[in-house]
Amino acid sequence: MSIELKKRFVIFIATLSSVLLMGGVILILPSSAAAISDSLQITGEGVNNPTIFTLDQLEQMEQNQYLYSCINTWPTKKWYVGQGVKLYDLLKKAEMTDEATLLKFYSADGYTVTMTIKELFEDKRYRFPHFKSGKDSDGHISGDPADKVEVEAIVGLITVEGSDKPGYMNDLNSLLLMMGQRTVSEQTGNLFVKYLNKIEVLTSEPEKWDAPRANPDSGIVYPGTMVALSNINSDDDKIHYTTDGSDPTMYSPVYNWIASRWWTARADVLGRINHPLGPIDEDTTIKAITIGPGKLNSDVSTFTYRVGEETVEDIKLLINLGIGTKKASINGVASALDAEPFLNPEVGRTLVPLRFIGEALGAEVEWDPESQKVTVNQGDKEIILVIDSTLVLVNGIEQTIDCAPTIMPTGHTFIPLRFVSETLEAEVVYDPDTGQILITR
Repeated sequence: MSIELKKRFVIFIATLSSVLLMGGVILILPSSAAAISDSLQITGEGVNNPTIFTLDQLEQMEQNQYLYSCINTWPTKKWYVGQGVKLYDLLKKAEMTDEATLLKFYSADGYTVTMTIKELFEDKRYRFPHFKSGKDSDGHISGDPADKVEVEAIVGLITVEGSDKPGYMNDLNSLLLMMGQRTVSEQTGNLFVKYLNKIEVLTSEPEKWDAPRANPDSGIVYPGTMVALSNINSDDDKIHYTTDGSDPTMYSPVYNWIASRWWTARADVLGRINHPLGPIDEDTTIKAITIGPGKLNSDVSTFTYRVGEETVEDIKLLINLGIGTKKASINGVASALDAEPFLNPEVGRTLVPLRFIGEALGAEVEWDPESQKVTVNQGDKEIILVIDSTLVLVNGIEQTIDCAPTIMPTGHTFIPLRFVSETLEAEVVYDPDTGQILITR
């Protein structure tokens, strides 16, 4: 190879290396660098002066620096420091109206968060210096709310996550929506919107969160029962509860510390952190409420439990149902009847749909439409009942009952609950105050 050719080869290799190196740099640049916001738009029917603020304009405004305590929905506790413009001052410049009810925050990467005007500006927000105190300082145990310091929401131009040192602040997450906590247990990490580039001010009436549910529902339970609470999302919407009869608030204990988005990733600790309430060993009232961002608090749900005499070890089958409702559960698993149990007022007996109670008790049920005869078989027991007749056969021996089976206009066949259940060696407990029925065996 000639000297000239060698020179050209060296120049080619050097140039190619430079190109590849530049490409590598581009490839390894963090995606956040491309997402940094260079402007902020404030728009919507709730402002009279829709505005776009450039980064230069934001930098020329009064800068405010705050230290924030923060818990995310994993949950993990972190410090944040931010310096930027107060959110309320920006909304004033856009001439936010008195009709404004909601703020929707948009990120350059597509993430959105909605919050009410009330929760952002009417409810006070704080930094809790001791929010990490306690045996689980970085997790799901509430810290100490003492010495709280009021802080305001800002749009941060320079910030740092996971540190209380202002010297570490940078613009990697700019613009960053930041705010304090209303309580020492409030999870606000998912509300810190990175790369904020738009705020929409809305005037629509906020929706209300769905009320919590319980499994098992109110009624008679066996000693040692554990009660699980839930709602539709179980995510940023938090279930707060009480067991002393008082109405729950955002200051009451949190049930679902780990948001549903993390349930799969945190399966090993989910049952320990989002754990059922109990054991219920005495008559207990649980009240629960859903509180979360962007909506009004739910109605308060009240669950009342009356404890039966059996112990959990004694029970192999537990059926929970109620007068006038199709909802039921079998061994804690929700089920549904095809018709509602009802009370025969003349004799004070409960009648239940034939198929449900027979199958729930593990019996075989046969219906003969010509003779209007119902046959229930389980093990060595055979029960034969006839519609509208108080005469029954149990293993061929005739007996008289005080409440005859019947067919309702809907076409559903109903049989006397207590007689059939007790004949199949199950125990029935009925609470006349709540209409709840507990069947155990």
